[in-house]
Amino acid sequence: MWEIKMRQRLLFLLFCLLIGIGFSCKKDKSNPPVKVVPVNKPKLYADTVLFVQVSGIVAHPVNTAAGSYTSTPDGLQIDAITGDIDVNNSETGLKYKVTFTPADGSAVKNSFITISGINYLDKIYNLAAGDSIATPVYNADNTLAIPDAGNGTAFDENGGCGKAGIVVDAGNAKINLAKSVRNQGIDTGATQEVKLVYHINDGSNKAPNGLDVKIYFYRTAAEIPQYLTDLLNARKGMVYGDALAPMTSLALSASPVAFAKAKPTRTRPPCIIVVSR
Repeated sequence: MWEIKMRQRLLFLLFCLLIGIGFSCKKDKSNPPVKVVPVNKPKLYADTVLFVQVSGIVAHPVNTAAGSYTSTPDGLQIDAITGDIDVNNSETGLKYKVTFTPADGSAVKNSFITISGINYLDKIYNLAAGDSIATPVYNADNTLAIPDAGNGTAFDENGGCGKAGIVVDAGNAKINLAKSVRNQGIDTGATQEVKLVYHINDGSNKAPNGLDVKIYFYRTAAEIPQYLTDLLNARKGMVYGDALAPMTSLALSASPVAFAKAKPTRTRPPCIIVVSR
């Protein structure tokens, strides 16, 4: 009798186990685990940051296909048919959106390309508020430090800015706006537009680089001429990345709205406007 009861109990447990397994399998089939597959967006170019070189350099697209290439903002020397980018003859220190439209009608492809170098914010600096230093932005990203600043990296090498009265720190490229205005005795108007020549100890291997610089000075913001106000407003719509989104023409957001302008706005020289109060 005892053996019969044990056998019945074992059969009951086995029956329960089989029901549990069947329910589990049925549940797994009705609710299969979701498999997350990463989406790899194809790049138009092998590198996203391109450096000028002493001998010059041309960047070619990864794939050769029939179609057309465009870029924004203005300043990137790109062949509309081949997509080849003439790095040394492009405006440096900027991030560009490159768009490839295939001839076969397939999906448009976009990539962001940075031409290595420095730039300055398009901004109104108020000396009365202590806003007297224009700090450079390296590779269109204000979170990046300039490599080897003051040690293998040098700015205003030919003294062009200094001769024009624009005071540039040779080690870090910061512009002392108060001294620049004071040295020239500017009451209202602008400095001469000059080339800030420099080299950086980075992927460019210290190849010569440059940026046109011009400083505007007015006693009050009310004196700023309309064309400069229009230029600042136009550049505010040129946004190229989250890190600099509030910073007008240097901002770097990938938002599609950022490139809605039909005509590219000239990005150089940076719009550095100084007011005394």
